Amino acid sequence: MKGIDENTATIVELIRQTDITNRPDLLNLAKVAFIDYIASTLAARKEPKVVALAKELAARRLAEGNRKLIGQPFETAPEYAAFFNGFCSHYLDYDDAQANIAGHFSTVLFSVLLAVAKPTDTVLDILTAYVVGAELEGILGAYLNPNHKVAGWHSTGTIGPLGGAAALAKLAKLSAAETAQLLSLAGTQSSGMGFEAGSDTKPLHSGFAARNAVFAFWLLQNTDLTANQNVFNNETGWLNTFGQVPVTPDELRSKWLAPGQISKPGLWMKLHPYCSAAICGVSACEKIRREQLLPQGYSWSDIETVTFHFPPKADTALRYKNPQSGQEGRFSMEFVGWQMLSLGHIDDELFKELTVPAEFKAALEAGRFKRTNDLPAVAKDVRVIKVTVRLNDGTEFSYTEDAPLGSPNKPFTAAILATKLTNATSADFSKQLLAMIADWPNGTMAAVLRQL
Repeated sequence: MKGIDENTATIVELIRQTDITNRPDLLNLAKVAFIDYIASTLAARKEPKVVALAKELAARRLAEGNRKLIGQPFETAPEYAAFFNGFCSHYLDYDDAQANIAGHFSTVLFSVLLAVAKPTDTVLDILTAYVVGAELEGILGAYLNPNHKVAGWHSTGTIGPLGGAAALAKLAKLSAAETAQLLSLAGTQSSGMGFEAGSDTKPLHSGFAARNAVFAFWLLQNTDLTANQNVFNNETGWLNTFGQVPVTPDELRSKWLAPGQISKPGLWMKLHPYCSAAICGVSACEKIRREQLLPQGYSWSDIETVTFHFPPKADTALRYKNPQSGQEGRFSMEFVGWQMLSLGHIDDELFKELTVPAEFKAALEAGRFKRTNDLPAVAKDVRVIKVTVRLNDGTEFSYTEDAPLGSPNKPFTAAILATKLTNATSADFSKQLLAMIADWPNGTMAAVLRQL
């Protein structure tokens, strides 16, 4: 490609040449991700702030070409639809996550694609575009993390616009030059700070990323504005700006769909709306309670201390050791661990409370929770947490978890995924949507867009 650096030219070539027709593994995983995305989005559709935002955005309409706000009786301009659906699908932190990006890409990618997709677009084209966007995001995340996350960036917002742009370029079958320009227009809008976890702005990051990709697409189609197309050059490019990470064309080619970012390291999916970085810890707490505490007649009142052991810096996302609200509690190992050990389950309603329960506050004040980073360092795509429970009588129980339910090594069954969708909607809706998706990748998007 004339005038474009080799790294960018290689990424553009990979985007344009990707074909997953003969990759049933990726097609199936993309279908699963879509179902989880819809469940996560619709689970938040009645939240007061979600509804209020939908009503405001409904005023931003075009003469024609408006798009649906999922779960709402409104339509709005495509970039605002992408923004809303990205916000809503990430609002409860109930959506899937991935280790390389150290964040969430389905919330951005499907929000982007649904905001632009036409009824005549094939489902295969949509799923292929999703895989392309996920592939770019996962590869970029693997280059940058864990330093990117530890430095304070929220990669859903920083990497998300590029993934969205790649997905749109694939869906629209853009030329090489157009694809490079779209990546540039989207990538220059990268933003999102990790300190926003525990506030409404964290889910806004996925909305911003989706909106920015769609707006960049609009700019490309409707204006003559220029953009520097050397997006990934090693001197001044995007990766250099965020991480001073040099790459080579051969390296990029060797990583692309080998085997695929949604396959390995794969997607983490959730049964409850809290940060996926805590899933291993909650699972360990559940097993200690079920297999060790209860059989021997112990309860929460018998526990002196609970220690959560992490690999170095692996608890960065769980930034609240002393959460004051349920929303902050979504990002607290202490809060979700307390729920499992004390209540015996995770109570989703507690994440909506303005203050945490008095019993939990008392446990914090008594110093019953500890954290250490004393586990060995692990690869960036590995998650592991050890929990040690020490009782008042000196007895100790420990459990180390690295493959909880919902992890790539123990994925949701079809029945669990259906239950998540049913809980977010209704049995009838779930049955209809799953029946329609069962035939994918055949057909067009017409039925999907009507259903939503």
